[in-house]
Amino acid sequence: MDFRSLLANIPSGVGRDLLSSEVIKSPSHFDTLLQLALHEKDPLAWRASWVLDGSDEKKPGLARRHISKIVLALPSLESKGSLRSLLRMLTRYDIPEEEQGLLIDLCFSYLVSELYPVAVKAHAMMIIYQHVLLYPELKDEFIAVIEDQEGNNSVGFKSRGRNLIKQLEKL
Repeated sequence: MDFRSLLANIPSGVGRDLLSSEVIKSPSHFDTLLQLALHEKDPLAWRASWVLDGSDEKKPGLARRHISKIVLALPSLESKGSLRSLLRMLTRYDIPEEEQGLLIDLCFSYLVSELYPVAVKAHAMMIIYQHVLLYPELKDEFIAVIEDQEGNNSVGFKSRGRNLIKQLEKL
């Protein structure tokens, strides 16, 4: 299947759903799209990531064997659209212990940077929150970063941040 051509013309969520169905049928298609997502430029990279996320959402666990590879590729990822979709996908998984430190550090850096859109920051917050449940010593730092960044970000960031802080205060 020529995903490069198909992704160049993907018009809508319907096209995504059709491609996702093909990925679910053949795990080798997941590998092909992951390569495009991690190594191509936009719009191909973000479209491939978007299809991967949709495929994994429809068939939970589809990305499980790729989680370490995805986390290790994040620092060199140029596409913010790919980053958004891949972080969203990572929120559904337990991250291998060896990659948790890297992922948490990256997510904190996404939160404090003005270079990343609110969708990336929202998924980064969710990933950090999930790790605070494992490592409660991160709680105070996480709350401090959210509160510090509220003034620099959108209403969506503030809302997500406040909701997570409320959840953390219950712990």
